[in-house]
Amino acid sequence: MKLKWAHLSDIHYLYNNYETNVMRDQLVQYLSEKKKDIDLLFITGDLAHQGSNYGEEVESFLDSVITAIEISKENLFIIPGNHDIKRSTMNDRLINQILSSSSAKNEVNSLDSDTYQSLLSSQDPFFNFYKKYMGEDYPKDALHFVKKREGFNVVHINTCLIAGTSGVEGKILVGLNKLYEVLKQLPKDDSINIAIGHHTINCIHTDEKGSLLNRFSDSQIDLYLNGHVHKAAYHNENDNYNNTYMFTSGSMFVDGYADPIFLTGIIDTETASGEVIYHRWNKRDEYWHQSNSEGRLVVDGSYKFDIHRLKKKTEITMDDTPLAVDEDEFRMFLIEFHTIINKEADINEELISKDITEKFINMLCSPTLERQFDRCSVYFPIVNKILGTTSFFSFDKRFIIPDVIVSEYLNVLYNFENGDLILHHMINNLFSRYRIQVNYSEERLKSYIRILIFWSINECDIFNEDKRQRTVIK
Repeated sequence: MKLKWAHLSDIHYLYNNYETNVMRDQLVQYLSEKKKDIDLLFITGDLAHQGSNYGEEVESFLDSVITAIEISKENLFIIPGNHDIKRSTMNDRLINQILSSSSAKNEVNSLDSDTYQSLLSSQDPFFNFYKKYMGEDYPKDALHFVKKREGFNVVHINTCLIAGTSGVEGKILVGLNKLYEVLKQLPKDDSINIAIGHHTINCIHTDEKGSLLNRFSDSQIDLYLNGHVHKAAYHNENDNYNNTYMFTSGSMFVDGYADPIFLTGIIDTETASGEVIYHRWNKRDEYWHQSNSEGRLVVDGSYKFDIHRLKKKTEITMDDTPLAVDEDEFRMFLIEFHTIINKEADINEELISKDITEKFINMLCSPTLERQFDRCSVYFPIVNKILGTTSFFSFDKRFIIPDVIVSEYLNVLYNFENGDLILHHMINNLFSRYRIQVNYSEERLKSYIRILIFWSINECDIFNEDKRQRTVIK
């Protein structure tokens, strides 16, 4: 499964100078050109500006965005920001009283009903807008909530309970008790978990920040998408059991400080990897473009990452009973395959076999892979007869297939942390490369490729590295 999304933040729609109006109109056009790369849309707060009302213009803008990327509101996820709050003198006093407590974390977790409802009521304009536009109630009393979808979950974190006053940077409290109850609803499976909130992790009060990061880790939150600071950023929180990648979107208005930037991203659950691309508005020449200026890890135009918990847990499932192989057909396949790759393979020296048991131990291979090796080994004599003699190919050509196997092995060796994953990706990569040229079913061609890789493990110089020393267990 591939999750493809766009992430906008800090729209501040009532802020509508000339430069901003041009930028937003061009945004809609730019998004329409990217629609094939977007299935989901996340908006992390500040739709309004300085607590102003939500007019039809805000709805019209959102309509134009979701129409451009051709998604339904079912795939739109929104949370409030601090500019979506109506401020009041009474709430200022309540917030300052909470923050002056020696244990602000405990204070906000134990708010009485009247105080909680008073603070929450400042977000009523947003809640009313949400119900009208989304066609459903925002679960405001729970404060935080999760939307579960097939293969992924979106945790909505309302970071704005005490954000309705000045001087709260670095003092934001999310109410860990309420968040904990929501996070416990997440299924303990291989679903991708995305949390969205308005404030960055550095905006969180020191009384809550450490515990919040622990909750993200223990609940297997893979991404935290946020905004607020009007500048794009990224951060990998990896000092815990599970990594959480944090991506901050820029703003959707133009002034002397804010950076108009939004993100698109993709996660491929099959490879347990992802990529985030930053899109920046060029203020001088007035156009949107992919940006590589958000940090050194984005110098190639995107931030690439792995979902390590999925890579660690992934064990390639293979049937204990290999596909029945017709020996005559397999001989013909080897000859045909050799002919096809003859033009693209370099000739190396003959390779030296290693102890098989030691290879499987060093490469962290599963018992399933070892059983498959044993079952496929009955076909090794066929490969030896075709490739190990000069009856079918000349001496200088008999290493062509082994060289292709070795080259593909080196191509994926350092991308994956155990032999099962390496085998899986070698099979898929070789299948993708040759499936058009070799006229066999996917099942049969992958079975033949598996035999050749196992034969290469037995006879050639692959699977000799020691992955035990490279793997970090968290």
